[in-house]
Amino acid sequence: MSASSPDEERQWAAEKRDFVADRRDQLAAERDAAGDARDLTADAREAALDERERRLDARAAELAVAPDSDEVAAQRTEARAVREQAREDREEAGAAREAAAEARDEATERRLEATPPTRLAAAFAAIAENLYTADSFDAVLLRIAQTAVSTVAGCEMASVTLSERGVYRTAATTDAAAAGVDQAQYDVQEGPCLDAVETPIVYAQSFPDLRWPKLASRPVDMGAHSAASYRLAAANLTTAGTGGSLNTYGGAPDAFSDEAQQVGLILAAHASMAAGVARERGHLQDVAEQLKQALLARDVIGQAKGILMERLKLTPEEAFDALRHSSQRLNEKLRAVAFTLAETGEFDTTDVRRNR
Repeated sequence: MSASSPDEERQWAAEKRDFVADRRDQLAAERDAAGDARDLTADAREAALDERERRLDARAAELAVAPDSDEVAAQRTEARAVREQAREDREEAGAAREAAAEARDEATERRLEATPPTRLAAAFAAIAENLYTADSFDAVLLRIAQTAVSTVAGCEMASVTLSERGVYRTAATTDAAAAGVDQAQYDVQEGPCLDAVETPIVYAQSFPDLRWPKLASRPVDMGAHSAASYRLAAANLTTAGTGGSLNTYGGAPDAFSDEAQQVGLILAAHASMAAGVARERGHLQDVAEQLKQALLARDVIGQAKGILMERLKLTPEEAFDALRHSSQRLNEKLRAVAFTLAETGEFDTTDVRRNR
């Protein structure tokens, strides 16, 4: 039977700890439930005693029975005081149990939030929300890098590399040192962030690494003792001939467990789609703006044509030719010439006489 790996041992220890905590909470909840039931029974019993004494006093008054002696009255008063104190003690105990139950619930919630699936789900939700609030494609990439730091265990800084026909650039980073590690790889044209453009995951347990002799230990000088880089799918992220990678850097050798690498791989896949949506949205906004400008230009050219047709008795074709020749002579865009005419009414009729 093979020995367990350190990652498996850590996972087993965490699961055992959670199991013990859950069992302890369950026993405490059962104990609290029994205490609540016991208090309810005591309250009901004492309420019955109070009601019995009330009825006895009422009956005695009806029959004109002599009042209790001072000693009996004192005993009854003392008994009522004892019962009242017991009720207060039970209320305090119940409040303490309720506070303890709330504390257990909060502890359980923290344990759940600390599990990788929960953290990752929260990260995905944050990225999805950011798609609707980010001002640009680069803003989404920065959010992805920040999410890697908060989600991938062992990650102290992160960056996003984009590649376009062999030219690399850092599009987002959580730390200037991470950008420096990226640049060191760009300078020597080797390293995990470059390899990850074509490979789903590239893990460097420590530097130097024999796979990148030119890079050597330069990342260590900037605080990166290990690295895990993940491919950002080109089909979703960028246009043809381009690609990218999500880079996570650890402050110690072998900082990323197998579980952390799997979380990073899932995050990178989700990030690819998120960034692709952001890029496509930006492209559509550009197209919409261009279309808007084209429609505005068409409107102003139509207005300018109408002015020339009315003022100089030209046909639509002659008016347009006049605008076009004026644009060529002044070396200005046709839209600018039309706008000037529509706004000021100024137009050099030389082009009209010359071309009629």
